[in-house]
Amino acid sequence: MAYSRRRKEKLLSRWEFKRCSTRRMRIGSGAIRAAFAAAALAAKSDDKKLLCPIETLKPQKEQSDILLSRKVRAFLDYYGFSYEVVEVNPVTKAEIKFSKEYKKVPILSSNDGTFTDSVLIISKLATFLRNSERELSSIDGDYPMIEAVNDKNEFVKCYPQKYVVYPGRTQCSEEIAADREERQWREWVDGNFIHLISPNVYRSLGESLETFKWFSEFGDWDRMFTYSGRLLATYVGAFMMWLIAKRLKRRHNIDDERKAMAEAFNEWMNAIGPNREFMGGSAPNLADLGMYGAMTSFSGCSAFRELVIEGSPIERWYNKMRNAVNNHEGRRLLEKRTTLLSNDDATAVNIVCQRVPGTILVSPIQIC
Repeated sequence: MAYSRRRKEKLLSRWEFKRCSTRRMRIGSGAIRAAFAAAALAAKSDDKKLLCPIETLKPQKEQSDILLSRKVRAFLDYYGFSYEVVEVNPVTKAEIKFSKEYKKVPILSSNDGTFTDSVLIISKLATFLRNSERELSSIDGDYPMIEAVNDKNEFVKCYPQKYVVYPGRTQCSEEIAADREERQWREWVDGNFIHLISPNVYRSLGESLETFKWFSEFGDWDRMFTYSGRLLATYVGAFMMWLIAKRLKRRHNIDDERKAMAEAFNEWMNAIGPNREFMGGSAPNLADLGMYGAMTSFSGCSAFRELVIEGSPIERWYNKMRNAVNNHEGRRLLEKRTTLLSNDDATAVNIVCQRVPGTILVSPIQIC
């Protein structure tokens, strides 16, 4: 059939429009899936660990550690581990395909095996530091896994000893009491304080959008998404997390999210008391590092600026923790252990961490 020139141009224009529209739809659907996945993952992990989207809130110079649980990062920095973070695509997650059974993060991978869960990673590494005669592979056996039935009559895996750090020597009564307090407040951070973060940073549509714009700016989204996909993921994700935050608020019986977090800060500081600098006394313990890591996860949000007021007790504690972590003030324990090891005995581990997985190469021989 013969077509006039005008007819051909019209058909060609229509075909080009259809092709472009199809491409836009594919881009848009991918961005929507990414936004919904981020929102769903945030809601799911709120019950166990740090809120996943919060993990992307860091300056551009530290964008690679968006993948890392803030608690694990605080632990590694405080004790002076030297490590490298390798970014992983948040959509394909190809870099964690080596983990066949466990698909969550963080993941610690070493020559001695693979270890999961930020609490377990910290407890095992702390035990490793305090027991110079033991290898990481032998420490793994101190944290047995059991199966239990949850409220929904589902079988779940749990680790009853995951907050325990084994000292490697006989302790006096004061040390036993200090370890018991450390475990109590580590559990408090994970079981109470963490649940207050999402309702505060996604309190309103404006705050939720502010948070997701921060994700977009500092989370390297310009590399991972197209411009239109990034915009769609930002606005859809912000709207979804605003809705999810309302559900989390009801689930955890939170009436006033700002008041609840302020009360949590007061509870924490009252537990430290006027005669101690940290929960660990004159130096931070694992509870301090866990609380600090949780707070850094939303340190750029409006909730943090409103509640961590300059000159307040929690602000003074936070600043002291920041100095201790940034200056690697716990490195003496790592140095003490590594002086007993030759370079051939050094343990190198890879850690794949929070939300968008990443790889961290850690060598106890290299002291920052």
